[in-house]
Order: sequence, then structure tokens, then C-alpha cells
Amino acid sequence: MKNLTSTLLPSFFAATLLAACGGEKTPETPTPPTPAATTQAAAPAAVMTIEQRGARIFKRCQACHTLEEGGRNKVGPNLWGVYGAQAGAHEAFAYSKAMKAAGITWTEETMDAYLKKPAEYVPGTKMSFIGLKKQEDRDAVQAYMKSKTTPQ
Repeated sequence: MKNLTSTLLPSFFAATLLAACGGEKTPETPTPPTPAATTQAAAPAAVMTIEQRGARIFKRCQACHTLEEGGRNKVGPNLWGVYGAQAGAHEAFAYSKAMKAAGITWTEETMDAYLKKPAEYVPGTKMSFIGLKKQEDRDAVQAYMKSKTTPQ
């Protein structure tokens, strides 16, 4: 019996070790998780109003212009009440000769043309801004400006 135990016992342990190391065979490609487990409902995108979009675009203009009633002039004039006003007529601002002589009344149409290419619309203007190429950007800026500069 001693011989049998000394022969079988090591073989038994070796077989047990091999069986434990082999474990369960895993599939070559893992099964993808179910979509319900990984997909989260997408939050609806916040819809920006035209005035909000205009406010974002107008940030470029704020270095030179203010909008509030009684606001100070900067490099450019304060724009309160600009719609319906004559170009170059804001008190206490030193306009270029070209702007004073332009004979423009600021309307949506004239402002659109000016915002598109200021130096082309009023040659000799002091405004160094290159302009807004996209119509939707000009429309948004005007919507914002009108909401902030029109007396209620």
C-alpha cells in the first residue's frame, strides 16, 4: 500500500494542479455589453436664441463698444439708440471724416452692410474690424444689439 500511495498521491496532486490551472475556457471575443447597459439618454442640446448667439458674437465688439444707455465711448462709440440715428452723430465721439460725411441712417439694412465689411461700406472709417462674413452672424448681432440698445 505504501508503494501505491507514494505512486498515486503525487499523480493525484499533479492532475489536480493541472485541472485548477486550466480553468474554464473563455471565448476568444468577449460578448459586447447590452446597449441598455451602456447607453445613456442623451441630454437635449440647449437651444440658443438668436439674441444669445448675438451676445456671444458681440463679445468681439465689446473691446470697442458699449450698449447701455449712458454708456461710455471707448475706441468706438456707445451704441445705445443707434437704430434710426444718423451715422457719425453720437455726441462726444471723434468720428472719422468719412463716417461724418457718409449720410447713413442706421437701419437693419445699412447696419448689415456695415457689419459685413465696414471699410468697404464706409471707406475711411476708423473701425478696424474686418467684418462678419456670415449672414446668420450679422443677423444674430443685430438682434442682440436691438434688444440692448432700443429704448423700451
